[in-house]
Amino acid sequence: MMIFWALALFLTTPPLPARAEDSPPIQRHLAYLHLGDSLETVQKIYPPARDWPSYVEPRGHVTRIKVESYFAKKFPQKVDTIWLGFKGGSLVEIQLIYDEEYTAQKTVEDLAGDLALIYGEASRTEDKFWWMDDATVLMVFYTQVPMIRAGRRVVEMRTTIQLMERALFRRRD
Repeated sequence: MMIFWALALFLTTPPLPARAEDSPPIQRHLAYLHLGDSLETVQKIYPPARDWPSYVEPRGHVTRIKVESYFAKKFPQKVDTIWLGFKGGSLVEIQLIYDEEYTAQKTVEDLAGDLALIYGEASRTEDKFWWMDDATVLMVFYTQVPMIRAGRRVVEMRTTIQLMERALFRRRD
């Protein structure tokens, strides 16, 4: 009789949600760049047309480099800006801010839905979605982009994807 009840309990218990270990590892490349690349490698892929502005983030000591479409001789389609993060000479963060047209076609929710087909359901805080494995974090969110429209300063929201080393990830709920 005990076996019957144990079997009945087993058959009526809903399955546990998928564990992170069940999800495939997050791909460590984005827009032909790979986490761990050197600056020289990045500049071979996207040759500079002029110097790329940069600054060192005080917290974390990551060198952030801003690459806009007119800063490089080659550039990914539908992307306005690439932010690169380097630490110890290695690429530790890649962020793509898409252009107005791509954002109109693919919202953050749409892009997160596409990525969920690969990595499973995302963790979410408001309009920010992320997936994480032992080494890598992939995030999708909106970025505020200041611009001038009809002589006025405005801020537009742009679809953004970011790939980074897990050690850099700090949740900002």
